[in-house]
Amino acid sequence: MKKLLALMIVLVLTLSFVGCGGDDDTTVTPDPGTQGGVQEPADDDEEIEIRFSWWGGDSRHEATIEAINMFEEANPNITVVPEYTAWSGHFERISAQLTANDEADLMQINFNWFYNFSPDGNRFVDLFTMDEYLDLSNWPEESYDAIVIDGKLQGVPTSIGSRVYYVNQTPFDEAGIDIPETWDDLMAAGQTFQEKLGPDYYPLGNIGYTDDLPLMTFGYLAQKYGKDIIGEDNEMTYTVEELADGFEFVQALLDNNVIPGFHDDSAEKNHENPNWIQGRYAAVYNWPSSISRYVENLDPSIEPNIVAAPYFKLSDDQLHSGAFNKVGMAFSISPNSDHPEAAAKLLNFLYTDEDAVVAQGLERAVPANRAAEQILADHGMLEGIEYEGEQLIAEYDDMYTFHPFYEDNTVKLIYNDIFEQFVAAEGAMTPEEAAEEIINNIGFAIQDAMDN
Repeated sequence: MKKLLALMIVLVLTLSFVGCGGDDDTTVTPDPGTQGGVQEPADDDEEIEIRFSWWGGDSRHEATIEAINMFEEANPNITVVPEYTAWSGHFERISAQLTANDEADLMQINFNWFYNFSPDGNRFVDLFTMDEYLDLSNWPEESYDAIVIDGKLQGVPTSIGSRVYYVNQTPFDEAGIDIPETWDDLMAAGQTFQEKLGPDYYPLGNIGYTDDLPLMTFGYLAQKYGKDIIGEDNEMTYTVEELADGFEFVQALLDNNVIPGFHDDSAEKNHENPNWIQGRYAAVYNWPSSISRYVENLDPSIEPNIVAAPYFKLSDDQLHSGAFNKVGMAFSISPNSDHPEAAAKLLNFLYTDEDAVVAQGLERAVPANRAAEQILADHGMLEGIEYEGEQLIAEYDDMYTFHPFYEDNTVKLIYNDIFEQFVAAEGAMTPEEAAEEIINNIGFAIQDAMDN
């Protein structure tokens, strides 16, 4: 019944997504000779208005608006209308805009949206055609390989991101142990925390059962089997037996007090979790661009000391680091824009103008654009816990890049639902049963995402 319900939910979400993403009747396909609607550049005296949309928190909004004001001052004939929201609801907003062909001229787009919105590469301007206005040489080619569809560059990445283990060293010091280097050490630390600090203390703790825990587990499996999550054939790479090893790993995390059980803490595992704030949860597994909100929320009376820790190792002869990366976000230009060259000029300005780059800082993580990164370095801005995490993860030279559909809503529903069910079952679901549920359903979800 649970499997049937999950499949029904997947089908409903997929049909909803198709309605948002558009089809051949609603998707604009520019003439190949004028890809992206590129027209003759406007005269410098012509009054131009373009729209720029993005999501984020207040600090990102303020920094981006400051950079926009600088661009308008340097280009007095161009007015930029900002359209910004929080992350929540932004996907639905931009889906509706794209369906109505009413999207902003310049847009911040999430990596996994490209393959749904633009499966043939024609829903966004091919930025390879905009090199007169946008200096692509500042982006390493490997940084945007994943968002080239049918030879057309859909956007330029803001950053290349990987999750990092950020650890509060204070409870480890109080327990009299070092931050673990291996999974075995971490399991032992869970026992030590319970004995010396109390039953509510966990060496990881602030790990969500969805998103966080699945990716941690796939990292462990990569170390053990040397496999990516989804292969080039768009199929799950693991057998039922191998994936069951992953759920045995999850059970070990629970049994050894590394993470709390499902009913031990009903609060969401995020920066507002009281156990994180009070230092009882000692670590998070999150993106460097998000860690500042976690640090800011910590109770100063516990004297927290947050450090970026290397990935826990399976063994010295493990087959992979266990690390994954992805294009954090990207900027794209609408093919419906009346002034794509102005949008490209704005995009180039955001990454090459010294004052604009400094104003934005690390609001979208360490820039993938080398010119912007150098500007931040020259101003001494590449420092702090975010940058330390970025530098640590950069040492891994074997990272797997997320499959385009790993974070697709229909695909996520499958693995997130089963991981959460497994934890909530508290032993009533076996590792083999959980593995079979994922193997039996995820192929359908991937194919469904690809078809639609």
